[in-house]
Amino acid sequence: MADGEVRVTLDAETERRLKAAADAAGRSVDDHARALIVEGLDEDDWAEDDRIADEAERTGASHSVQEAMAHFRAELHAQVKKNR
Repeated sequence: MADGEVRVTLDAETERRLKAAADAAGRSVDDHARALIVEGLDEDDWAEDDRIADEAERTGASHSVQEAMAHFRAELHAQVKKNR
């Protein structure tokens, strides 16, 4: 692998969804995947996750998978809209 190059193998459904999201964002698949990875690795995102986990442990409050996925989808749609 060349410096800065990473190969990721996706199942067919994930590949289809990535291509659709890239098309919707007006980007190449590579550019869109790169942006999603960079955004996902953002330090602020991890800090927020840690804060939420600490709060859940402290209070015992939690969210269902459905609530978490609804939040995730809303954030993803906001990012796609922002990047158009």
